[in-house]
Amino acid sequence: MAESAFPVRPELLTVEWLDELIRAGGDLAAGERLVSFEVKPVGEVIGVLGEVVRVFLTYSAPNAGPATLVIKFAHKNAENRQIANNTKMYEREVLFFNEVSKEVAMPMTKCYFARMDPVTGGNAVVIQDLVGYDVGDQVKGVTLDQVKMVIDSIAPLHARFFDNWHEKFGHMMTIDSDEYIEGFSPGFFGTWEQAIKNFPECFPQELLDAMPRYVTEFKRIMKDMGKRKLTFIHGDVKMDNAMFGGGKPGLLPVIMIDWQNVMVSNPLQDLAWLAASSLKVDVRRAIEDDYLDYYRQKMAENGVKDYTIEQIRDDYDAGLLFIMSFNILIAGAFVPSSERDRQMAIVGLERAIAAVLDRGLLARIPA
Repeated sequence: MAESAFPVRPELLTVEWLDELIRAGGDLAAGERLVSFEVKPVGEVIGVLGEVVRVFLTYSAPNAGPATLVIKFAHKNAENRQIANNTKMYEREVLFFNEVSKEVAMPMTKCYFARMDPVTGGNAVVIQDLVGYDVGDQVKGVTLDQVKMVIDSIAPLHARFFDNWHEKFGHMMTIDSDEYIEGFSPGFFGTWEQAIKNFPECFPQELLDAMPRYVTEFKRIMKDMGKRKLTFIHGDVKMDNAMFGGGKPGLLPVIMIDWQNVMVSNPLQDLAWLAASSLKVDVRRAIEDDYLDYYRQKMAENGVKDYTIEQIRDDYDAGLLFIMSFNILIAGAFVPSSERDRQMAIVGLERAIAAVLDRGLLARIPA
């Protein structure tokens, strides 16, 4: 297999390459240079879909550049890379940083380099290390104030491309495209029965009775997601991807990270996933109307003034019905690795299923 024109694995990084990126990014002091670096893993050494490392940098003079950078690589194994490439996850993140992000003013990490090799399937995304920020906690949950911060951060993206994404990005994959449906749905079809076996206590009888119909009509549920005005979404709005500034000087309220799932979809998919992954059931019930109306207000402030609360609620409900599949897939593919992972699977199921049942969304399954 031919080598890529850029490092696609941590062991291929060089001082020269990193020096060039930092210098081009305007973050290397004049007359100084990078002299060495050390690579350490972030979280799991190798994840299911890729590898994330933190690079510690040493310069010819103290504080001549950023102390650390974060670099995301595609998985070193071709089989794992293919899982991500089935739905173009690497490609989407590279496109976001190189093209989409330049079209909208929103809080985001600085990106020094983003590229994918279409031949090898390898990629590298070099981004700012958000030192000082605190990552959210899906299991612990989220408050209304935190939900509002997240809405503040994603509404500019939603509004900028609301019903006009195709003007510059007509080639982008959409939630209701056959390409995405055929890439995503097999993962759900192959795991839903195992999810019930893994966590039977999470599936009330009402849902068990409806699951065969949900599975049979799942592709039509995905098609329904596209029967509305679409826009670019983050695609993975959960607390573990939210970095909070905590009011510290110089830090933003929140920055969303991990843009591998950015795509064109129902805009309320982002809030549906936040609710289904990160909101405790009683909290969601208490603040649901508040954050949906706040979303309407922020979209209006960003130029989308005809997005009614009735349409927002309908889009949200469609998103919740679809997004339940994410939690079921995660639970079905669950491999015990830590107690926190198990808790994430359980609370995800509980939150997603409760939202669907609370809002009577099983009735939306196509007949």
